[in-house]
Amino acid sequence: MFETYRIIVQPGGKLAAQPHLKGAEEFITVFVGAVEIVVSNDRYRLEKGDSIRFCADVPHACLNPGAETAELSMLIYYNK
Repeated sequence: MFETYRIIVQPGGKLAAQPHLKGAEEFITVFVGAVEIVVSNDRYRLEKGDSIRFCADVPHACLNPGAETAELSMLIYYNK
């Protein structure tokens, strides 16, 4: 089972998430702008065209530290 989202994060904005179900994975692709993805204590900077996959059963967040609106896709995969 999976969920898909189109996410828009305004400059200075943040989207924080509590851990999803055990074994869940999240896939993010940036289409416009840049974001920082925080997974537990690790930070990753993604720019236009970049993608990331991570275990989403831990606290995680998406931040937009830039001056441009960021647009991205998010897919959450629930592994059975």
